[in-house]
Amino acid sequence: MRYSDGSCCPLNETNEEKDLGVIIDQKLSFTKHVETQVNKANRVLGTIKHTFTDPGKISLLLLYKSLIRPHLEYASVVWYPKLKREKHALEMVQRRAIKLIQGISNLPYSECLVYLNLPTLEFHRKRTDIIQAYKIIRGFDNVYNRPCTKCGNCLFAPALNPSTRGHNLKMQIHHPGSRGL
Repeated sequence: MRYSDGSCCPLNETNEEKDLGVIIDQKLSFTKHVETQVNKANRVLGTIKHTFTDPGKISLLLLYKSLIRPHLEYASVVWYPKLKREKHALEMVQRRAIKLIQGISNLPYSECLVYLNLPTLEFHRKRTDIIQAYKIIRGFDNVYNRPCTKCGNCLFAPALNPSTRGHNLKMQIHHPGSRGL
């Protein structure tokens, strides 16, 4: 970065950075982000637990979907958890929320989900990824139409190879040094 007089401004080195609410560390890991979001969701869940003596099924589901789940799903296309412990920590928040409903707290988690008509958070993240891929492929989100400012190439482009095993929606990723897109 340069000042108006042409001199350079030094960049500060940090261990982690928060951009648009997503925390990424110097190893390009989102572990700290997952931990932060789980802690926020647990605090909100604790507030709900101490505020309402006996929330009904409908009330608790509304509170969960509007106040807790957004913390666990915001920008998940970017920070999708790769480690089992991260996935488990996220899912444990939903388990704790479900256990607040009277009458089903002794049922297994999978049966509670069926009873409440709730999918797992893993299913929600996969669904969000598929929706984002659809938006990119169909042009609603023009990711592959924006060339890089440094090399001039696009990140995603429709596959040039006509052999796509029965569909024409296959995408290819441009690799630096490869020819033509």
